[in-house]
Amino acid sequence: IQAPPVGTKGTVRYVDDLGSLGVAWDNGSSLQVVYGEDLCRKLENEDNG
Repeated sequence: IQAPPVGTKGTVRYVDDLGSLGVAWDNGSSLQVVYGEDLCRKLENEDNG
């Protein structure tokens, strides 16, 4: 399993007990962002800027 390419956007669907994020990636992937291992950032919603 490969991580989505750098810059891929997605929507957080849940946070698990360990703090990892379940993400529905815009490229169709559903891999988690693992707390303490992976990097991500929150982007402002395009509708309200």
